[in-house]
Amino acid sequence: MRSGWRVVIISCLLPVQVFATTLRLSNDIDLLVLDGKKVSSSLLRGAESIELENGLHQIVFRVETAINSPTNGSHLFTSVPLIATFNTQYVAQVNFSLPSLSSPKEADRFNATPHIALLDGNATPVPVKLDILEIIARPGGIDYEADTERYNNAGKYASLPKFSSMIADDSTLLSGVSELDMPPAQSQTLTEQRLKYWYQQADPQTRDRFMQWVKQQPPS
Repeated sequence: MRSGWRVVIISCLLPVQVFATTLRLSNDIDLLVLDGKKVSSSLLRGAESIELENGLHQIVFRVETAINSPTNGSHLFTSVPLIATFNTQYVAQVNFSLPSLSSPKEADRFNATPHIALLDGNATPVPVKLDILEIIARPGGIDYEADTERYNNAGKYASLPKFSSMIADDSTLLSGVSELDMPPAQSQTLTEQRLKYWYQQADPQTRDRFMQWVKQQPPS
């Protein structure tokens, strides 16, 4: 009988795995990417929280809050994009905890060395890896999803390999015939083989954009 009680006591001390986690959305948090995918603003409009499966997660976000400046008065501060990874395996709720950002000096310090805390429902810190997401200027505007993928592929501090789609060197991919749907004809150059291969890998939208680009090229 004593051994039975011992088993019960030990079981109570073990962490309990949860199957869903509530991520509370603060008004000061602009969520941009969740688990490698861009977050739709219409999806989050008016939402106070979102549900996550238990396990590893990665978010990209900005802090947006009003600060007071002696010269400019009250104005909106928007932080640099931040990327964070955390594990919700034993966490039922995750809340953001931000440092004080009430002055331009504090805002500048935050952008230089950002720091936040994630807390569970009992205000216990949830381990988190936080980093600044480097953004690449593009003609079509900022692509946070592409920049997140590039970050994950680089193996940086807050990278999460499960959300990266590594692209191998195409010369390696084309080293055998098995990667191509049809064996290449002898007259085909390596460049032609590569073009055909990557065209077959692309989704319909990418193929359409590529064909439009081809049509706009001047004849050689």
